[in-house]
Amino acid sequence: MNTPQSQHVPTLGLVLAGGEARRMGGNKAFREVGGKSLIGRVIDVAQAQCDQVMISSNAGAEAFADYGLPVVGDAPQPGQGPLGGILGGLRALPDGIDWLVTFPVDCPIVPLDMVGLLRAAAEDAGAKAAFASHADRDHYLSSIWHRDAAPVIADLLASDDRRVRGPLQALDAPRVVFEDQVSGLEPFTNVNTPDDLKLINSILASAVSTQD
Repeated sequence: MNTPQSQHVPTLGLVLAGGEARRMGGNKAFREVGGKSLIGRVIDVAQAQCDQVMISSNAGAEAFADYGLPVVGDAPQPGQGPLGGILGGLRALPDGIDWLVTFPVDCPIVPLDMVGLLRAAAEDAGAKAAFASHADRDHYLSSIWHRDAAPVIADLLASDDRRVRGPLQALDAPRVVFEDQVSGLEPFTNVNTPDDLKLINSILASAVSTQD
């Protein structure tokens, strides 16, 4: 049975902004999409669904000072890939919040009910994680993690297994299928290259002109 809507379960959103963005030519987080930086757009989505938001990056707080959010580095040390960012976020969870939701900075189109549906699926399955899927493609980094998942991730990283799918499989995380578009756009669209950036800007511009 799904958790009743009246029962609020606190969540913390973690914006994963630690990638090197080589295909984008660097500084991916600050590239503009629809007149706003990628990271600014993703922060807005995370704040709309989560009680608190942090940024995952090893660049330090100064690089993201304009956003006024805590910045947490990878664990146990940099160079572990996105899984290290997730572990760093789980270890930084404040008291009173047991669920961490990850938002990749290159994925600005997110269903507005993603957090609630991921958490409900994890709780219904008695699992410590859940992940999103759309159009027969799994999105492991659009996922929710209970703080108790941290030891599983740490063990995998200790064995040099950095696949995000690894702990999701180990935790029997359910797949949550999102079928609907978001304001006419495909959810979980990745922005990895300059061409991706041009395409999504074009789509957003068309969506705005249609609404006008």
